[in-house]
Order: sequence, then C-alpha cells, then structure tokens
Amino acid sequence: MLQGTNLQYANSFNIRIVIETIRLYGPVSRGEVAKKTQLTAQTVTNITKKLLAGNLIVEGDRVQEGRGAPSILLELNKDAAFSIGLDLDKDHLTGVLIDLDGNMRQRISQSLKLPASGEAMELMEDLVHQLIALEGIQNEMIWGVGVGLPGPMLISEGSVLKNIVNPQYLPGWDNVPVVKILEEKLNLPVYLENNASAAAIGERWYGAGKHINNFFYIYIGAGLGGGLFINGQLHSGATGNAGELGYVPILQNGVEKNSELKPHLGEYFNLALLNERLDKEGESIRTTEDLERLFNAENETVLDWYQTGAEKLVPLLLSIEYLIDPEVIFIGGRLPERVLETILDKIRKDLPELRIHRKPQGPEIRRSTAGIDAGALGVATLPLYATFAPIPKFVMDQRTDKIRNFTSAKD
Repeated sequence: MLQGTNLQYANSFNIRIVIETIRLYGPVSRGEVAKKTQLTAQTVTNITKKLLAGNLIVEGDRVQEGRGAPSILLELNKDAAFSIGLDLDKDHLTGVLIDLDGNMRQRISQSLKLPASGEAMELMEDLVHQLIALEGIQNEMIWGVGVGLPGPMLISEGSVLKNIVNPQYLPGWDNVPVVKILEEKLNLPVYLENNASAAAIGERWYGAGKHINNFFYIYIGAGLGGGLFINGQLHSGATGNAGELGYVPILQNGVEKNSELKPHLGEYFNLALLNERLDKEGESIRTTEDLERLFNAENETVLDWYQTGAEKLVPLLLSIEYLIDPEVIFIGGRLPERVLETILDKIRKDLPELRIHRKPQGPEIRRSTAGIDAGALGVATLPLYATFAPIPKFVMDQRTDKIRNFTSAKD
C-alpha cells in the first residue's frame, strides 16, 4: 500500500504519493485515493486541486460509489510532461521521447563502434534536438534527459563518471563529467544511470513491475547487467552497482586466478563476441533483425550462443532466488522476442532441477515488457521518476524537485 502522512512538512512527499496512486490505479476517484494512501479526504482534495490547476491530472467520467453525488474519476494528463532517454553502448545510441504516461512518442537509433566520449556527447546533443523537433514541442515541456551507460560504473561528486570498471569496454571514458557536459549543452536536467538499473526502473514505473514490490531485472545489452527493486524502491547499493552481474567470474581450468583474461558471465551474452564468431563463417549481425534471421535459420553458432549463455545464467539465478527471494525475475534487453522467449523457456526448464528437493517454488521468470528498447525507455523514465515517484525525502533530487516548486507556487 502507498501510504502518505498528514504531517505538514511532508507536503511534497504526499503529492508524490497521490500522483503515484493516480498513475497506478487511474482512472480513480478521490475517495479511492484517500483509502489507498491513508491520507484524509481533505488532504487529497487539496492536493488534487493543485494538480488540476497545474494540468498534471484531468477529470474524467463520474461513477456512483455509494450514496450521494457520483464521484469524478481522475487520471494523469499524459501531455503535461515529456522526458527523453538516451541509451549508449559501444555499438549503438538509441534515443526515445516519452510522455507522462510512458508512451513512446518518438524514437531514433543509430549504430556506432566504440564511440569516444567527445563524439558521443555531440551525438547525444543532436539526438535530443531531433526528438524534440519531431514531436513539435517546446523545450520547457521536457522535464529532463536520462542517460544510460553500461555498468559497472562509479559516479563521483558532481555526477562525474569517475570510472568504468572495465575500461577496455569503453576506452577513454574515465573521469568524464557526463551530466555537466550535457546540461550545459541542452539546458535541461540530466540524470545518469547504468542502463540495467534504468531498465529496472522503467519496468517498475511503466511495465509489468507496476504492482510488484520485489523483483530482479536482468538486462541483456551488448553484455549483461542487472537491477534490483526491494520494497518498491531501487536498491542501488554502496557504489550504485547493486545487481550488476555481468562480471561474475566463470572459473575454468587453465585460467590463472589473477589473470585479467578470466572469463565472466557477461561474455556469454556479448553480441560483439558472437559477431566475431559469425564473421569467420561469413555471417554478421548488424541489427536485431539479422540475429532473428540467423536464429530462425537455426544457425549452429547462434543456437550454441544462447544455449550456453542460458546454462551459465541458471546457477546465478538460483543464487538470486536464495539470497533475495524476489517475487519475479524479469529478463529483457536488446534481443528479438523469439530469441528471448527461447532463452526463458530453457531457464524455466533447467532452474527447478537445481533447487533443493523440498523447496516448493521460486520466483516467476518473466519477459520484460519493454522489448529491445528497455534501456532507452528505462533512462527516459529517470526524470519523471525523480520528479514524481514517492521516494524517501532524503534521496529526492533537490536540483529538480518540480513537485516542491510547483506546490510552493500554488500555496
């Protein structure tokens, strides 16, 4: 249950709670909002008046909920705010523009090859301007830009990208002030997150995780990443990399323990390494359609790639199950739907065989609802999530607390 507080100091938090309830359950009456949040009817009425005046919500149909006059249903105004997400990896840059209700309104994607940081910043700036122009809206309608980069990564004070743990993956990206550079170029708030955690936020905010408080999200991009939600909140961990599982080592005979070349789990889902194998056979995958074509043709290299990856992933999924006990494990990312479903089928078949005999069941294994744009949609969610989500007061973004500014202007 989403629970607010009637203490005056928590005004901004209460508004977030009301917006979140309308987002999750709308169209919904004021009376239902009060029940679900445990706020007083008067508090809900005062908040919804401000939200209506600010055009963040709209009134809809009337329904009879009991005696007296019919209740007016409330829902989000999807055109009240927009957000942009930029998902960058070593092989692509994808940008999407979404509305307040999470609908993708515009999308642009382009192939890249190990982009340098300076080049990437220019490409991102240009992509943002293109998306805004395509939608035909003013800059002030954009509440922020989310940027996703492959993890693990450390973000220091001032939102400087201090280090990518595997610098060979994106060389030259250490100590790049991504947020500062883009905010100066775009004159918009910018949020930086590893793409796996961002995809998990997107699944929670707009996808099948809306009503699931505890889940683990596995993101397959150019490699492998993960994001963790506990009690309805993203659990980032001490360094912001909780859930990052791509660099879990896979111990093999003949590999020295201190070797920099020791294999890790992400290699078994690395599309670039798969492409290297295919190049030797005269094949290649430049797009997800290419991968789907080879999969449908039962290409032996592709079939071995996904089967081996699934086999290596299953024991780690069991560890996640035992350590965290999530309700659901979502799996998504930049794979064709049929390929992803086949991987999920193998995991669902193999995982129960490894469980202790008397354990009745584990988490449900489900496909992410965001499709191949999970990363871009996830980071697009970040500005709206930071603005609207009922996150604890101490982690609210003080730079861009539009809810706080909005209410103070109306008081």
